[in-house]
Amino acid sequence: MACYFTTLQFSAQLVSLKSGDLFISKTPDDFENINIEKSEIVSNRYYRIASVSKVPNKLFFDSLLSSGIKILEFIPPKNYIISIPIEFDVGQLKSYGFNYLDKIPLAVKYDPILFESPLPDWAIDGDLIKVAILLMQDVDYSLFIQKFSQIQARTIETNSYAKIIRASVSISTIQNLIEMPEVCYISLVSPPAVPEDTKGRSLHRSNAIYTNIPNGRRYDGTGVSIAVNDDGFVGPHIDFQGRMEQNTVSNDFTGDHGDMVAGILGGAGNLNPMYEGMAKGVKMHIRQYYGSLPGSVQLHQDSGVMLFSSSYGNGCNAGYTSLTRQVDQEIRLNPSLIQVFSCGNSGSSNCGYGAGSGWGNITGGHKQGKNVIATANLLNNGNIVNSSSRGPASDGRIKPDLAANGNGQISTDPFNVYASGSGTSAAAPGVSGVLAQLYQAYRDLNNGVTPESGFLKAALLNTAEDYGNVGPDFTYGWGRINAYRAVRTLEKKQYLDSTIIQGQTHLHQINVPANVKEMKVMIYWIDREALPSSSKALVNDIDLKITKDGTDYFPWVLNSTPNSSSLSLPATTGFDHLNNMEQVTIYNPLNDSYQIEVSGFNIPFGPQKYFLLYEFIYDEITVTYPIGGEGLHPFDVEFIHWDANFDTLPFNISYTTDNGQTWKAIGTVNAEDRIKIWQVPNQHFDEVKIKVERGSISDESDDYFTIIKDPDYLSVDSVCLCYVTITWDSVPGADRYEVMVLGDKFMDSIGQTKETFYRIPHNYNDDLWYTVRAINRNGTKGRRQVAKFYNGNTALNCSYGSNFESDDRVRCVGSILKFEDKSLGCPDTWNWSFNPNTVSFENGTSSSSKNPHVLFEQKGEYEVTLTSSNQFYTSSKSKLNYVSIIDPVGADIQENFEGNNFPPAQWVMNNTISNLSWESVNVIQKDGQNGKAAVSKNDLSNINDMLSLITLPIYIDENLSNPYITFDLSYAANNSGIDQYTGDELYLIVSSDCGGNYSDTIFFKKGINLVSTTSVNSPWIPSKAGDWKKESISLYPYIGQSIKISFLNKSFQGNRLYIDNINIYDNHDVDYSPLNFDIFPNPNLGFFQLFLENHQVENITIDIFDVTGKIILNESVNFDSHATKILNYNLNFLSKGIYYIKLSEGNLSHVKPIIITNE
Repeated sequence: MACYFTTLQFSAQLVSLKSGDLFISKTPDDFENINIEKSEIVSNRYYRIASVSKVPNKLFFDSLLSSGIKILEFIPPKNYIISIPIEFDVGQLKSYGFNYLDKIPLAVKYDPILFESPLPDWAIDGDLIKVAILLMQDVDYSLFIQKFSQIQARTIETNSYAKIIRASVSISTIQNLIEMPEVCYISLVSPPAVPEDTKGRSLHRSNAIYTNIPNGRRYDGTGVSIAVNDDGFVGPHIDFQGRMEQNTVSNDFTGDHGDMVAGILGGAGNLNPMYEGMAKGVKMHIRQYYGSLPGSVQLHQDSGVMLFSSSYGNGCNAGYTSLTRQVDQEIRLNPSLIQVFSCGNSGSSNCGYGAGSGWGNITGGHKQGKNVIATANLLNNGNIVNSSSRGPASDGRIKPDLAANGNGQISTDPFNVYASGSGTSAAAPGVSGVLAQLYQAYRDLNNGVTPESGFLKAALLNTAEDYGNVGPDFTYGWGRINAYRAVRTLEKKQYLDSTIIQGQTHLHQINVPANVKEMKVMIYWIDREALPSSSKALVNDIDLKITKDGTDYFPWVLNSTPNSSSLSLPATTGFDHLNNMEQVTIYNPLNDSYQIEVSGFNIPFGPQKYFLLYEFIYDEITVTYPIGGEGLHPFDVEFIHWDANFDTLPFNISYTTDNGQTWKAIGTVNAEDRIKIWQVPNQHFDEVKIKVERGSISDESDDYFTIIKDPDYLSVDSVCLCYVTITWDSVPGADRYEVMVLGDKFMDSIGQTKETFYRIPHNYNDDLWYTVRAINRNGTKGRRQVAKFYNGNTALNCSYGSNFESDDRVRCVGSILKFEDKSLGCPDTWNWSFNPNTVSFENGTSSSSKNPHVLFEQKGEYEVTLTSSNQFYTSSKSKLNYVSIIDPVGADIQENFEGNNFPPAQWVMNNTISNLSWESVNVIQKDGQNGKAAVSKNDLSNINDMLSLITLPIYIDENLSNPYITFDLSYAANNSGIDQYTGDELYLIVSSDCGGNYSDTIFFKKGINLVSTTSVNSPWIPSKAGDWKKESISLYPYIGQSIKISFLNKSFQGNRLYIDNINIYDNHDVDYSPLNFDIFPNPNLGFFQLFLENHQVENITIDIFDVTGKIILNESVNFDSHATKILNYNLNFLSKGIYYIKLSEGNLSHVKPIIITNE
């Protein structure tokens, strides 16, 4: 046998293994000659265990690497497995700081359980044993596979990324494998997978970062891809519409456990909104769960999957296994990837930790990974479920990591039903869903950059709600997940990252604001994977300490001594040399600077990146559910949630239905609780808020929610060829209803109606999912009714009949009107006729078109007839004098609406909804007399409804010097509060082609700029002359043109709007300025809008200057042709006083003063 010889002196060394401490004792004489057998050489390298007297720095590693030495593994306390080129003179190792070198002890390379008897049944394969073989990290995997193929073995699975082979081999083969130089470690395969079974969205605060509040957070996991490792195909269920990738399990219908998990994580609630998951926007890749967790890296790199959620257990307290190492390594090398696991349901089991039943029973080695998340199981009131597995990990580390609601969850089941699930299986997907929301939030806040998973994990750990003992514990981990507080850390950017090497110390400063009751600072790092035989999984050890005025603050530490009393103790503070996260909590910190010291205590593999996060908790209360925008159902039982720092005072809970004028008591809650059960009042309320108070501190829901029933008795009433008519019962308090159908992913809105029926455009042969919800007068939406299914097999039973409408009914000669078919029964042929027949069809349409464009060639009254038909019917509809073609009237017009008919002769109305319109009413007018006015009667109820009152055609004569339109306006906002950016809107829009196109906005006011009197909280009715104001606008640009003017009221939860005394005349007292503009409001606080009347202006220069002529702002503005010309300004940095705005175009200019106040 050929041998190579080197000489080096060494001393005895401690190798700390999880099977026990190993002392390697050699005398210098024994190791004067160290032989290298030929059988040890692999690709001109061989492997040794080497020791150092102290942990080396980065320079040490760089020097070794340049000499060809590879550091592969770390074994506590100061040992490495190294790969050495055969040509390297090991005598040089002493100069690098090594004081010991020897062959790798066989005890390092295997798990002793391999040779125990009897082995568990799941590890036996006939006469063979199922093992996991971990190779040295620099071994050529493909070459070893060729070598392994010569061995008598049955290969189960290979993983080239983690360099693991899982196979069935004989006991003698195991002994041979241990002695192979390429083999690093052998153990039994992981035990077989076992599934581990009221929504927790509000308990997890997931609802608080996906709200229905205007401008609220909308993080639902959109754009994030996740994988669910479970029991095969999920569904069919409409809650997953358009968001599933299931190719690998398309024929795997073995169970429904995965349906429950997927629904909690990302169900859309399409069927029933009560069972919406945490992150309904995610894309889910559904995979069969395999105990070796294969293919994660490939799916991450090829398909952008960030998160893998698994709710299966593999044994109990398995320790740090080759599978644990695999998941830690995959995350370290792919830092945006994360694995989320259930912690198990073996809370009362004795799994050999040494403390008896109830401790150290996390189910599976992979869950004990340092870089993963293992989840404990809570009731929906936040209490721990007895069956939830407890920590610590086998080496004493903190497990579980977080706690979430799993028990009692209602989630998806196949074939569009729901079923109850529970256990940590249901808790883990809750955490996964929140993580998906945070991935989206981070991307949105950081220009699309994907975060590292270690950062998001740290954000969740540091902001978790502390449950159980103060600080972390082995029951709840770091506490109950709190998505709201985590996303606040992201939004406030209360974090930093850096890298550190052995022996290095970093100093950071945190400035603590005033009135902070608790400061939490956490350091976290994605640690290097450990050797499974090591006694301790932590490889790189970083220490955290905070200092202030000579006082040191240390992290929480737990006593992991294997007895029940020690494991039950609250955390103390000190040095932590077990975990890859450390948290320092300081109560009542000073409003001052604190120094954070980060030390590289023991970093055998550096540099090590770390994340440092901090959170300030104030003496405040934050209501998190209902937060606003929700639709609660009368008499349902709801859970009110809030966040608050610890105090000894109880909480008082109340609600208001009258904008806070009165508060009705719900009850009192103990100081330690953050949840209250509430039976919702059994009646309708439009505007409801919750208030939680403690002493002088209180908080309310961010916005109003509504209490309103969902529509009952929803069903299909009739079926036509091209639409399905649905009906439902009316809902008390409903202003209108929103109709929704299943779209590509979600229940999509297709329209709103005041009626209790709706015709859904749909082919009668096709399936359809549909639903309805009520909307109150303020636009707040109630809860959707459970979706109903129409299967396309219903017989046709619809009504038939021709009908039509046009976009106008009064035009000039040569105008084109657009007709629209409104026939019932889905006709497929049409025939239009006109009497007199002095018309032509334009724009490619004809008398047989469904919606023709018709040019009228002569003055007169036209009768219009439509005959429509299909295979089942023929029907005709005639409308006498339907279209009036007239000559435009002169510009001298006065309309006071005092006539008997409304609208006045040859005026028309055009509205977006059928049962709301302009009308004539008796009021007190601007002159103080009783008379008629036109009113848009929206009654504080509608959003985005548009009501148009349109004049007859008007000719603006060339002889006029400055034609003007004036009108009286009365409008009172409601008491909910508006400004110039919110509230109802009034436009005057001109059509310069006699009604063909309305494109020129000559007047616009909105919100507070529209009001003529004080606000009210009831339908507005003017009762005195002072309730009106006069508006005036020049029509100079339309001289020589025939125009029509539309008074368009766009509603936004405002109030009734009145106009009167419309007057068009030649104003000889005012010279026309093409750059005339309005400023509103004026005076103002620095926030104002500027509106140009002249629609023809496209390029202007704007100067704002003070009374001394000093320029405050100078800018050029380009407008699109005919666009509404509104500019918003924020000059609140200016001192109060008078300023001037000057608009210029060429040689023209126009100046107006503006007053900025402090009130």
